Amino acid sequence: MDTIKIENEEMIEVVNSEAETESPSFSEESESYYQHLRQTGLQICTEDYPGKFNFNFFLDSTEISKRHWMYSAVLNKVYIDVNRVLPIQFQWRFDDIGLLRIKNLQIRALPIFANSEFQQLSIKRCPIHIMQDKSCDRKKMEHILWCEQSDAIYDQNQMSQRHSVIAIVHNFVPCSDFKTYNVLYKFMCKSSCSMSLNRRPIYVIFTLETLHGQVLGRKKIGVKVCSCPRRDMLKEEEIEKKRINGIKASNKRTSIEDSEIPGKISKTYSDNTKDKIYELPSLPILGKQLYLNTLELLHGHFLGNAVREDHLIDSHPLISMLSDLISQVKSESSNNNNKAVSENQFTQTN
Repeated sequence: MDTIKIENEEMIEVVNSEAETESPSFSEESESYYQHLRQTGLQICTEDYPGKFNFNFFLDSTEISKRHWMYSAVLNKVYIDVNRVLPIQFQWRFDDIGLLRIKNLQIRALPIFANSEFQQLSIKRCPIHIMQDKSCDRKKMEHILWCEQSDAIYDQNQMSQRHSVIAIVHNFVPCSDFKTYNVLYKFMCKSSCSMSLNRRPIYVIFTLETLHGQVLGRKKIGVKVCSCPRRDMLKEEEIEKKRINGIKASNKRTSIEDSEIPGKISKTYSDNTKDKIYELPSLPILGKQLYLNTLELLHGHFLGNAVREDHLIDSHPLISMLSDLISQVKSESSNNNNKAVSENQFTQTN
């Protein structure tokens, strides 16, 4: 095992053909440097890191199959249908001819939840999609992200339980200073799967690594797996546009309100009705069945609204309250039915 020192005392391993399976030895300095680059542990880094090789990736927008997937440059996000191929071109640069001796580079793809409150959770396929592919390789059965490369490695960190897929970069002579490697991926669960992604946004973090997992570069991209990629992309781009315009408008209002102009009355530009709390009047309902139907109607309305607006369903207080009331009414009805059946059986026996 050789090492090459580059500027700032960073260490990069170089694997000799005679010692490709040998474990790397690090100095204390290199170990501390690479500690924050660990990619599948409990605490992972999500920031882009081009590294010494300017690691990056590209999506070919002219691809014929793009009707199955769309890429939003505004959001840096891919919208793709389930079980459809996503071709990605990875690129990196070798600035020093001596670094060409590095062998067996690999590209790891790690799906994580975008919201920091869920990032400690591992991402797995839902049981329904697992059952549909029960005849597939058991090594990748629980992985939501598949790689079409025949020798892809499906990895799971035993401590964090994170699933990732590794594409081995096979040795070949680059035709220029930049080296490009194409990898095909598939997403095997939808964002709407309730026992998997559960409508929570995700990132896929791609890392260029050495054979022993040292991260040489990192890039991330947002992903939504859906049935109508174009529709969802346009919708979310419009939401982002309104958000940016709202921030600009808010900053403009603040600057106007903060400036004291003698003799001029300040004007309110914002509409506060969105955040205003309204109370429903008391509404007596005759009969248990009508009461239950009303609760289910309201529950369905608020649930559908939360899904359309991409809100977290569990955090909506009205949905939780209505769900509890529905369960309570159904439980009472079930208990009453059981009681009636018991009384009938007792009467018949006597």
